[in-house]
Amino acid sequence: MPKIIANNYEMYYEVDDFTDPWKQAETIWIQHGFGRNLNFWHHWIPLLAHKLRVIRRDMRGHGQSADPGPEHQWSAEELLLDMKGFLDALGLDQVHYLGESIGGTLGIAFAVRWPERLKSLTLVSAPTSIPPRVQKMFSLGYEDWPTALGKLGSGGWARKLMESGGGLTGGNPAHSEWVIEQWGHIPTHVLQGLCRAVPTVDVAPLLSQIKVPTLILAPANSAFEPLKGQVAMRDAIPGARIAVIDGRGHEIYVDQAEACAAAVLKFVDSLR
Repeated sequence: MPKIIANNYEMYYEVDDFTDPWKQAETIWIQHGFGRNLNFWHHWIPLLAHKLRVIRRDMRGHGQSADPGPEHQWSAEELLLDMKGFLDALGLDQVHYLGESIGGTLGIAFAVRWPERLKSLTLVSAPTSIPPRVQKMFSLGYEDWPTALGKLGSGGWARKLMESGGGLTGGNPAHSEWVIEQWGHIPTHVLQGLCRAVPTVDVAPLLSQIKVPTLILAPANSAFEPLKGQVAMRDAIPGARIAVIDGRGHEIYVDQAEACAAAVLKFVDSLR
């Protein structure tokens, strides 16, 4: 299995490359968001991997990457160093980066701090912060978000969020159960630690400093990330482009994968 040590931490990743072997393929790194793993993006491989070398990585504590333990103190700084260390360990000088949800939030900070490492930045349903309104939605009637996770467990929390009409997309009963099962594999303390750290992050002040070519894939109907916020993000990033995706909700990368991937390929092609 492809695992690598980066930032003194064991990370799991997968590479898919169906590009012409006689050509020099560019690399796109797809980074999932909170509570997900690289398997959530498997349906993108046929859409991208004939044009780009696709790398997917499990975030710290997610999927098959190592669990840092229940006493671990999570921070955005550490997650950013994980990202840089990952590129360094793989010997990748530059990549196209695609980040979903908090994977996009971290991508914004990364692009400002290490712009030389990114050929482009694509943000999928990415917030600049998780405001109190959304944290309350994630609390699902409990005292707060970490308490809800502790009471319900990772999979139970995902199920209740899905049933409440929240941002998790299943599409059909079998898919929904698969999504809940995947969430259930993540130790609850991982999600609690992350959800305590992430709400303290606000990358909105960094948007005007982004110099990397940027595409925003904006959900038209997200309960968590209103379209007007995505448009405001586009306006704040110099030269940024936006593609509004008319999906069922927040997870446009699931139910509108073809439209999203087509926009990404068009964007990358325009940079050559």
